[in-house]
Amino acid sequence: MVRRWFQNLFYKTKPNAMNLLILSDLHIGNNDHFETFGWKAEEFIHAIERVKHSEKIDKVILNGDVFELYKYSFDEICHNNPVLVDYLLTNSDIVYIKGNHDALCPQGAESWLHENSKGKKIYVEHGHSADFLNGTHLGRKLQTMGFNILRKIISINWVYRIYQAIHEMEEAMNKIPKKYDSIRYLTHALGLLKTNDVVVLGHTHKIESHKTYYLSNKKIYINSGSCSMGRFQGVVLNTESLKHETLKFKNFTDLMNHYEMPVVREFAMIA
Repeated sequence: MVRRWFQNLFYKTKPNAMNLLILSDLHIGNNDHFETFGWKAEEFIHAIERVKHSEKIDKVILNGDVFELYKYSFDEICHNNPVLVDYLLTNSDIVYIKGNHDALCPQGAESWLHENSKGKKIYVEHGHSADFLNGTHLGRKLQTMGFNILRKIISINWVYRIYQAIHEMEEAMNKIPKKYDSIRYLTHALGLLKTNDVVVLGHTHKIESHKTYYLSNKKIYINSGSCSMGRFQGVVLNTESLKHETLKFKNFTDLMNHYEMPVVREFAMIA
């Protein structure tokens, strides 16, 4: 597998108009019962390609927690998902931003910034720096230790049943864990909007969009949701007009059915 190595932690692009597809929180593991990605590799690649074609996407931004490095090593994931990892990390149309769950990945940028021809700035980061447990080295270390312990005991049937039930309740039923259901992430985004016009975060697994004003200038905060548990959520954003739409599909079949027929969607826009 060919690997792309980023020399800069901060990725900035030139002011060319693009349609972006922003995805986050895949949590790709090694395909065992401990993983929460919930996708077959070929179906997920097909889903991205279908959206790229239908929405005329120029660039895909993977906004963090692409890999589940709290539970597995990067080498493990590469070994068990060679086609998917190769597709995500060697495609020139894909930018990879690291989140807290893949902070140890040898590749990836910390953020992505684009300034369009009108001087409007679009800033993308995962958003985990807003809290202690995920935003600090110590916090991530504690979580990695906890997952290592859980991984050793997950083979016990009753432990696995409890683990599975928690994820089904919080993820499949779209219930946001209390640790993420907080004003701190919106506050973090508002701070970033002081110097940017559009801010896109991930991390919370909750897809959303909010408009606000700062010094009489329109601003927008978007969260790209999550592509874990077999769902496909994300944001399509035009860098020049700043029109955007959110995508929410329950599974691969739902996404394919949607793009098989012409639909009319409303776009949010910043003038």
